[in-house]
Amino acid sequence: MNIKFDEVLQHYFCEAKYVLKAVPFGLTNTTQVLEMNGQKYIVRIYNKYMKTIDSIELETQVTTFLDGRHLSFQVPVFLHTLSGENFVVLNDGSLAAITNFIEGYIPPLSDLKKAKHFGRLVGTFSSEMSKLQTKKDGYHGISFSKIYDIHPLANRQSIKTFFENTPLELSDEMYSFYQRMITDVETSNLSLEVLPSQLVHHDLLIYNLLSRDDEIIGVLDFDFMGMDAAFMELAISFNHMIQESEGALDMIEAFLQGHSTERKHSTLEINYLPLLTQIYFIAVLHFYIGQHYAGVTIEQNFNFMLNQFERNINWLHKHDLKIQELFHRYLV
Repeated sequence: MNIKFDEVLQHYFCEAKYVLKAVPFGLTNTTQVLEMNGQKYIVRIYNKYMKTIDSIELETQVTTFLDGRHLSFQVPVFLHTLSGENFVVLNDGSLAAITNFIEGYIPPLSDLKKAKHFGRLVGTFSSEMSKLQTKKDGYHGISFSKIYDIHPLANRQSIKTFFENTPLELSDEMYSFYQRMITDVETSNLSLEVLPSQLVHHDLLIYNLLSRDDEIIGVLDFDFMGMDAAFMELAISFNHMIQESEGALDMIEAFLQGHSTERKHSTLEINYLPLLTQIYFIAVLHFYIGQHYAGVTIEQNFNFMLNQFERNINWLHKHDLKIQELFHRYLV
């Protein structure tokens, strides 16, 4: 593997003495910490199925915009190659890039203050992205509502085949649940076209954030960036909050309090929370199915996400009136 990294570094540095260290993230791409001349960088060789020149250029546009806003958090900034490019195309056709290294640790959601900080971060990010103007005819990534386009190997037929001949231990109950959820989405009479749209990170989970001195100071992993319903950003992080807090209503209220200081939403958007929750989980499951066809072992992640999907849907049904009250109190 170092041969590939050697090839990447030749595009960025005239010297080749370096140290590579493993990272606790990077499930989609091949990622390492690069140490050279007393400095740290992140070097990434992208998954060939998930990264195109269009998508890496979109990521560059977004991170450059956010870096120029001088916000309370940092984002990975792409280094220029010796020829002035933001990325390189390797001999085997895969894409690679080097970004700055951001020092920090995964922020714990251990109390109300931290839940509020997380909510504020999501609100700030969403608010800032609403200000980024994109070209109408440019590449805008993939909306999670395009549930059969999330991964190039996970189309309607390949997903059908996956469930007919599943390599996983999947109970009849969980398969039936998935079928009910996808039927709900495909037969819904709610149109996403009426919702405000903007570029959405789609993965604002604590595992893609960095903290230092009790503050969130970094946002990572822009691989799923795409144009979508603006409210999708909150729906995804809100569902993550349910999971991480084990459904603690005081933590969830603190999250919404923090979010409300930076971003508001309409009653119309709030009414779409159940549908956007279903779309989000189905999109992630389809991504894992695509990864399966790409040769990746997915059983643990797939089952975790499917079980979380069922738990969150049940939780939302159980606490529907309270959640509606909290959303309207803080977000409208």
